[in-house]
Amino acid sequence: MKYLKISLAVIGVVALLSTVRAWRNVPASMGAIRAARPMAAMSQPPHPRLAESERSSMHGGSYNWDLNSYPGPLGHDTHTAHRAFSSLVGVAPNIAFDAAGRLITVSLQLTGIELHLLDPETLETLAVAELPPKASFGDNSGGGYFHLDDRDRVLLAPSDDTLTIYEVVEGEQGPEWRIAESHDVSQVLAEGFNIHDVIPDWTGNLWFVTSGNLLGYRDVRTGELFTYRLGGDGEVIQNSFAVDEKGLYVVSTDALYHFKTGPGGEIEYTWREDYDNGEVQKPGTLSHGSGTSPTLIGDDLVAIADDGHPFTHVMVYKRAEQIEGDRVVCKVPIFEEGRSATENSLMVYGNAMVVQNDFGHVFEGNALETSPGIVRIDVREDRSGCDVVWYNPEMLSQSLPRLSTATGLLYFYTFKKQAPDDLFGGWYLTAVDFDTGEELWDRLISPGTGTIVDPLSSVTAPVVLGPNGAAYVGIRTGVVMAKDRRS
Repeated sequence: MKYLKISLAVIGVVALLSTVRAWRNVPASMGAIRAARPMAAMSQPPHPRLAESERSSMHGGSYNWDLNSYPGPLGHDTHTAHRAFSSLVGVAPNIAFDAAGRLITVSLQLTGIELHLLDPETLETLAVAELPPKASFGDNSGGGYFHLDDRDRVLLAPSDDTLTIYEVVEGEQGPEWRIAESHDVSQVLAEGFNIHDVIPDWTGNLWFVTSGNLLGYRDVRTGELFTYRLGGDGEVIQNSFAVDEKGLYVVSTDALYHFKTGPGGEIEYTWREDYDNGEVQKPGTLSHGSGTSPTLIGDDLVAIADDGHPFTHVMVYKRAEQIEGDRVVCKVPIFEEGRSATENSLMVYGNAMVVQNDFGHVFEGNALETSPGIVRIDVREDRSGCDVVWYNPEMLSQSLPRLSTATGLLYFYTFKKQAPDDLFGGWYLTAVDFDTGEELWDRLISPGTGTIVDPLSSVTAPVVLGPNGAAYVGIRTGVVMAKDRRS
């Protein structure tokens, strides 16, 4: 028995040393620091019913630009943090910031859903509210999407068939969440129709889309509910939507629509454009059909990625109600034949779009299955078409990128190994040159395996930049942060 104990101890030490050696093969830093190269700031028309676009939601306002003027990290002595809401599933895809710079997120857990107010430096919870639990995790409902309104309140749709607004009140024991408004919409929802997202229009009507074929709104003046059912066979909505002063842009599994209200408050669409939704659902996507929330470009265009086969395409459309000629401005194939998909909004700066490849991504957690590829495509100034500016076929992204106009850098959440057969790799904040698509540097957030048991697994949520200069990403177990200690 004595020798058995000694043998087991030796085996344990050897295993520990092997693990230490494997971890040491995960660099903390790769690539040289580059000075900031500020770009001209871009401002979308301010939504009168939402907080400023840079901090109001995961995609950066109602135009879904995924763009910030906040300065992201430059790679100087970068430190990181990981806040886990659960060791297994604590998905926090949406990150926003209140006017005081505090971080707001919703954690979707197997045991419940929580609305958190976090310290942006320590990721410590300052206030938490329990939301109604989801019946299933098969869609984006339950509060994963939310937006800050013009009074800095959180607007979301819990899993109780309501449109609810939460506000922070400062109590004796610190900040607390309180329900400011809650509007029951159950009478217009069919069984199994869960609300994905709710966004106000320019007048304050609360529009919502569901996991079925229904969208609708609550009239801000009368409280009356109006709905519209899509007519296609099997056609449903699986994403968020975009809003401008003229209405809503909604992508279904079959088509892209522009909706507005009619003279009597009824919902009508002014145009509908079918897109190529391929043959079958692709690995790395949550549903058949486009995985993108529409993104508005300038004052005249709207863009999505379709679900075409053998290529996914970036599709750009004219968004005016009445046009002459074809509504499609361009249809650009992206990534490799038979291995292209995107399950996220397009990042937009001016006329430029940046798209990452999500083909093969495993949402339960396997970074090793995702296919590489990021691409920048620019719409021509005269709207005669689009051009590929650069294509990086080797870059493997685990997130939607975020561009900082203060640094000129695109930020990605990535997983990298030094050799394919290494046991461990690293989860990194990766900086990419916006002008060239070149990878510049990586800063380690944490070692990991990139497998289903890895707590830092990606859910392809966007990188979000905070007013404090930090970069944040919602992951499967919570939130990670990377921030420079010095500039």
